[in-house]
Amino acid sequence: MIGAGPKTSIAAICIAGLAALLTAPALAFDYARYKTADLDELLAQPRPKTGVDLNGAKPYRLEVTLVSYEETCAVQSVATTMRMLGFKPDQIDGVQASRCIKVRSAKGAEALVFIQDVVRAFLPREVPLGSGLTLFVIHLYTGQQGPGLLVNEFQTPEAAPATAAKEPPCGCGTAEFHPGVDMTSDAEGAPVTAMDDGVVIRVEQDDQASVDAFNIGHCGRYVVVKHVYPNGHVVFSRYAQLGRIVGANGRPVAIGTKIRKQDKIGEVGPRKMLHFEIRPAVVGALRTDTAWQARYGSDPSMDWSRYDPVNPQTFDADVFAGRPRKP
Repeated sequence: MIGAGPKTSIAAICIAGLAALLTAPALAFDYARYKTADLDELLAQPRPKTGVDLNGAKPYRLEVTLVSYEETCAVQSVATTMRMLGFKPDQIDGVQASRCIKVRSAKGAEALVFIQDVVRAFLPREVPLGSGLTLFVIHLYTGQQGPGLLVNEFQTPEAAPATAAKEPPCGCGTAEFHPGVDMTSDAEGAPVTAMDDGVVIRVEQDDQASVDAFNIGHCGRYVVVKHVYPNGHVVFSRYAQLGRIVGANGRPVAIGTKIRKQDKIGEVGPRKMLHFEIRPAVVGALRTDTAWQARYGSDPSMDWSRYDPVNPQTFDADVFAGRPRKP
């Protein structure tokens, strides 16, 4: 989540030996992918007499007023439409949307919009009813009742992202985009441990890996771990700017290695900092452009890069995993 939710401590992230958590120069959610649209115009679009018109999962940014935190609605149409749009079963299963919220447009029209449960959980704490907010939605379809919109993220006016003034200190990303947070260490070689149970899906040993077009960044040596939770949700965590990629007692860390929470997966490198990312596998954050497909589509170890990163400082792993919230 991006916003003012409960912050994740260094201990919760499970990075052993790292002292200070720095604010990312730019928020990690890729807001630029969502094009500004008008809810009134979407509501005015022609509606089919039967069935639905698919809209290709277009990402939109909408300015609305929040009317209610929870409404009953036909949430089963989200999965149905995703299947029609060609999403994979694991991607469909990863979208948990059990309710809608009601919002009001600039002209006063009210509408129900689907919202992922992990996003909806933050609304009562951050947005009073009757307040304005920005919704980052996916236009899945247009039906007889209007547009089928799925909220993937929201933002309050005071939480607008700042523009980065310079390249992040870790060198991972660009002046405009920093996909994570940087943590400093007192010493090179400090152990880096996994945030949760999972399986290693990517090991990059090239400490001079170049910046590419997909905001993966020049992050040096890194490890990516895939975490699959009992509720079906999937999240990828990346640990970059490592000095050595090695487990406890010097054992190797390779693709397919099973990792338990707090297992060592590497050591802090000469920059004396760790770049840490979290990328939930959620609809709306999925890259399906032809450039990505051409470069990485046949490489399973790069599947994590299909999804947008979120801010680890405000990501609530317990909510995402469906676990009881820790006191």
